[in-house]
Amino acid sequence: MKISDFIFEFPTHSRYPGLCRVRIFVSSEGNIVSVLTDIGDKNPSSSVTNSIESICQSLIQKGLVTDSTLFIEHYEDDVFDLSHTFDIIEFNSGCPQWHSVGFKKVKILLSCDDEEFLCLTKDNVRLQKEIDLKRHAIDPYMDFPYEEDPIIIKRRIEIEDGKISKESLKQLVDSKANEHELQEKLKTDLSVIGETYAYFQNEYICFSEFPIGERKVDFVVFTGRSRMEVVLIEVKGADFSLVNQNNYANFSSKLEEAASQLRSHWNYIHRNYEYFRRYVHELRLTIERGGLKYNAFLGASPRLSVDSNKDIIIRNVIICGRSVDDLEESKKRHEYESNSQMSLKLETWDSLLFKIRR
Repeated sequence: MKISDFIFEFPTHSRYPGLCRVRIFVSSEGNIVSVLTDIGDKNPSSSVTNSIESICQSLIQKGLVTDSTLFIEHYEDDVFDLSHTFDIIEFNSGCPQWHSVGFKKVKILLSCDDEEFLCLTKDNVRLQKEIDLKRHAIDPYMDFPYEEDPIIIKRRIEIEDGKISKESLKQLVDSKANEHELQEKLKTDLSVIGETYAYFQNEYICFSEFPIGERKVDFVVFTGRSRMEVVLIEVKGADFSLVNQNNYANFSSKLEEAASQLRSHWNYIHRNYEYFRRYVHELRLTIERGGLKYNAFLGASPRLSVDSNKDIIIRNVIICGRSVDDLEESKKRHEYESNSQMSLKLETWDSLLFKIRR
C-alpha cells in the first residue's frame, strides 16, 4: 500500500542539489519500502544511481523513512514496458550494491498493482508542478536559454544585417547566371558558404580568391573541432546542366575543369603539406586577432576550437550546373565522388540551395 508520493530534493557534490521521485509503501507484512525514481532531464544534478547514498541517508535523516527501509531504484521510460528497470539497493559497510529485480517481484514487495507504474511521472500533473516549483526555488533562471557571449551576439547581429536572402540567390540561379555572376553574388555575403560548410554553424572563417601556390581557389572555409578542416570550393555557373542531355549523358566539361583545378590545389598542398598546415593556422590566428586577408569573413564565434599542433583535414567541393533528374544524377555524383582520390563533394546549384539554412 502506498502512503506517500512526492518529489525529493537531495544534496550532491555538483552545483545544484538533485531531484527524484520518492514513493513510500507499507508491504502486506508491515515493512517500509521506498521506490526512488530517476526523473531524467528534469533532475538538475546527479542521477539517482550516482547519488544513491545521499538520497537514502537524507530520507532517513529527515524522518521520512526508517533505517530498516528497503530501497528500490527505478528508471522509467516514455511508456511502461520492459525498458523500465528496478534494482534493490543493499548497503554493505556503507557501500551500495544493486540487485536487479523484475516487476512481478516489485509488485509483491510493494503490495501494489500494475496501475501504480502505468502512470508515469511526466504524466502526473501534481508531480510536474512540484518539480517546476523546486527547480525554480533552486535557480529561478535554470530553465532560461543559455546566454551567449556578448561578442558572439554582436557578431551574429552583424552577420544577419548583411545577409543576402536565399530567394535572391535562387533567382540568380534560375536566371542561368554564369560563373562570374554567381561568384560575385557570393562574395557579397560569405556567410552563405561559411554556414553551409561549417563544422558547427557559428564556427568558421571563409575566404574568397584564396591563393594556393601560383593559383587561386574560389572559396575556402576553415572550420572543425580539434583538427582544423580546410574546405576548398570551386564554383562554376548555373547556365548549363550538370549532365549533358545527349545519348551519352556525360558530365559537363565544366565539372572536369573544376575538378582539374581542385586536383592542382590538392597536389600542391600535399607536396608542401607541413608548410601549408603551418600557414593556414598562422592565417587563422591572424584573422581571429582582427586581421584581414583574402576577403576573410569570420563567423559569429571569435575563434575556432582547433589545435595548431594537429594535422589538418583537406576537403574539396565543386558547385556546378543545374540538376535535371536529381535521382538519377545523385547516383552519378556519388559514383564520381567515390572514384576521386580526393575527399570530394559534388554539388549542383539545386542541391546547394536545398542545404542553405536561411
